[in-house]
Amino acid sequence: MTDYSSHMTDESRKALAEARLEEALSLNGLEDPRPAYRERLRALREAGGDAFERALRHYEEATLPALADDADPLTVWVEYGRVLGELTSPGRLLHIDAEGRSAPYEPPPAGGFLLLHVPDDTSAPILAATMPRAASPAQRATYSLLVERKLVL
Repeated sequence: MTDYSSHMTDESRKALAEARLEEALSLNGLEDPRPAYRERLRALREAGGDAFERALRHYEEATLPALADDADPLTVWVEYGRVLGELTSPGRLLHIDAEGRSAPYEPPPAGGFLLLHVPDDTSAPILAATMPRAASPAQRATYSLLVERKLVL
């Protein structure tokens, strides 16, 4: 197979990557995680240190090329979410099923699951890597409690 992505401009590579991600999100019934990822990037920038630069470098050198190539866009995007979570605080990825049960994440990601980066440090924020568009009540409650930190539903 010919690698045409190496001959693309940065803008056309970004456009292709975004189109592939949007198609995968739509096919799998998932919300767009980019707003949450951007929020996490802002927090990393505000925290200082080199985590923000490392996150940008990972996106430019690993995430974007993989998204523009033949890699599974959801797997790539979940990995970038894991990187953002780890740059905030080490932890693990958990998937939450429709009944609210959690299990360790194992690739590839699937529609219907809420996927969270849960830091080992309980004071660090949890990041949603994927969120089903038609999340179950248990998934919405889990998201509200863990990500939004709302104690009342």
